[in-house]
Amino acid sequence: MKMTRSSDSLISSSLLFELGRAYRSMLDLDMVIPAVFKQALTGINGTGISIWLLNEAGTELECTHALGVQAAKMLGISTNARKFISTHRPQIVKKIQVNDVSLSMWMPAGMIHEHFNMDARNVIVVSLMARGELLGALIATRQAGTDAFSSQERGLLHQLSAQIATAIQNTQLYERQNQTSEHQKLLNQISNHLHQTLDIDTLIPRIFAEVNKAIHAEAQSIWLVDEEACTIKCHFTTGPEAWIIEGLTISLDTPSIVGTSVLKKKSIIIKDAQKDPRRARSVDEKTGFTTHSLMTVPLVLKDRSIGAIQAVNKQGGKFFNQDDLDLFRSIADSAVLAVNNAQLMADLQNSYDMTLEALSSALDLRDRETEGHSRRVVEYTARLAEQVGLGKQSINEIRRGALIHDIGKIGVPDAVLNKPDSLSKEERKVMERHPRVGHFILTGIPYLAEEIKIVVYHHEKWDGTGYPFGLRGEQIPLGARLFAIADTFDALTSDRPYRKGRPYQIAREVIEKESGKQFDPQGVAAFLAIPADEWDLLRERVIGEVIQQRSHKDELYLKRSV
Repeated sequence: MKMTRSSDSLISSSLLFELGRAYRSMLDLDMVIPAVFKQALTGINGTGISIWLLNEAGTELECTHALGVQAAKMLGISTNARKFISTHRPQIVKKIQVNDVSLSMWMPAGMIHEHFNMDARNVIVVSLMARGELLGALIATRQAGTDAFSSQERGLLHQLSAQIATAIQNTQLYERQNQTSEHQKLLNQISNHLHQTLDIDTLIPRIFAEVNKAIHAEAQSIWLVDEEACTIKCHFTTGPEAWIIEGLTISLDTPSIVGTSVLKKKSIIIKDAQKDPRRARSVDEKTGFTTHSLMTVPLVLKDRSIGAIQAVNKQGGKFFNQDDLDLFRSIADSAVLAVNNAQLMADLQNSYDMTLEALSSALDLRDRETEGHSRRVVEYTARLAEQVGLGKQSINEIRRGALIHDIGKIGVPDAVLNKPDSLSKEERKVMERHPRVGHFILTGIPYLAEEIKIVVYHHEKWDGTGYPFGLRGEQIPLGARLFAIADTFDALTSDRPYRKGRPYQIAREVIEKESGKQFDPQGVAAFLAIPADEWDLLRERVIGEVIQQRSHKDELYLKRSV
């Protein structure tokens, strides 16, 4: 069919009108292009038309829009772009017709037949250029045996490609600007999280929850360096079988992607991790999770790598791109100082806890018959606190308070503390001073402001008959009320010089009977809700830890004595 100049003009005007709509509403480009394609095929008597866009790296051409023959088959497929780019150099802005320049220069003949199901001479390729940037190609096909594309048809496709290229570029710019804005909002939100807490176990999940809104990874993890051990450990992870990976330690001397990123202080993005020798294959073997693509960014502070963050497998079968990596880098740069500060705080917290444990052990040494008592009531009280729904910070404060609850017994003479018989009235008065002595020892230490409440009030009773102040009901801090139950449970079930420890059922009956009298009813209900075998397992674990710790200290003593 021969196209007249007037019909050519009408079709061109109609196409330009449709593209004008695309300029005014960039987000509707995908809706406008099919209408443009339909008119274009009519204008050139074609059988198919498609758009192939370069990926961000400029390595592949992907079919993003298609209409006509083989359209469904072509959409989403990719081909190597190297030959195309060399043929369509930016300084050579021209339309290329197959019967002038072979399409096989950038697409192998086999792929031409596969994609278009026709000879190369029935295909015309026009580069998509906008503002000097090569975006991809517009490809049109017609039935075999028809006339070659006329100069008018080639001119129409050339005009069409220029208009489409500009529309596509405008849309891409709009999307990039919008993405930049969204990324900035994300970074601002992460910055807010960084200023809200120094608890690393709270901080990192918050960061990753925000990150995944933009990254869309199947799994994410953060790895922190142990310089002394020359290892890197997975501190937190999300995704399938995350619990297997969390806590995993890898030697920095062993080839791994995360280790390489840390040692070289270099970001790594990999499309096919299965072929990369740095991949830690043991991780996939342990989890059954297949790593296809990933990106890793080191956490670098003052030229020192303290760890790395990693994202694995972009969802939707896509690959991580440069925008993803740039965002990940920005997040790492924002988070590294907060993560380092949180680590320092955790180390300081650990030092505090070790000091408190040393004090508790010193008290246990004064009374070998109750050795391990403090450690047991710590775990019992923490379990009760968890049962009533307290948060992590409150539970940690209760643990520390329970650990040093009897620190005031430093002021109790051995003759009273270790007396095998019942205490006299005067001796009991001496013993009952230990909560006040504990308060005297610890008061003025801001770090122990909450913990001291257990030290002072752990002998108060719900009905007001306790000491040292005779507080009643909820006047007694919750931690102290829970501790009183745990303390009694341990005392009843542990051996003493004057009796053997009683079974769980007897202890349960005593505690239940004292609900509303000695004990807080809410705390008693929490105690009764925990199965007996769980209490037994908890006790056995603590006893084992005490024995192991004692053995370890004896070994250290012997080594230092030699």
